[in-house]
Amino acid sequence: MKGILIFLTLISCSQKPEPIKFGKDTCDYCKMLITDPKFGAEIVLKTGKLYKFDDIGCMVSFIFERNIKDDEVKNFLVVDYKTGKLIDATRSFYILNDNVRSPMAYNIVAFENPDDADKFFNENGGKIMNWAEVIDYTRRHSGR
Repeated sequence: MKGILIFLTLISCSQKPEPIKFGKDTCDYCKMLITDPKFGAEIVLKTGKLYKFDDIGCMVSFIFERNIKDDEVKNFLVVDYKTGKLIDATRSFYILNDNVRSPMAYNIVAFENPDDADKFFNENGGKIMNWAEVIDYTRRHSGR
């Protein structure tokens, strides 16, 4: 019996990122349905708890509201605007562009590949950002 409890504990603590089910999952911050496959984000805590978001801004606002520390997090993930796959938020390339219209109007797009970000920027303009700048912008944008 003790072995089963240890096994179940290990399984619950080894949570991995999971794909966002667009049209089915709801945002853990704003509670809206996650519907746009060009946007979304996810946090995986070291405890195994997983949170999903419809907008990068919702994820960052959630971090501030819940006072989540970096050392508690296994993964910060965002949806790549071009490919739709979940990518490492801390290593992504971001463009703030008010013509994009993300679900909660933070209007930030993420790219894994810097060439994709450059192409988007050259075609659409905006402001190039890194992860720290996204956090700072979101904090100011949301008034937190």
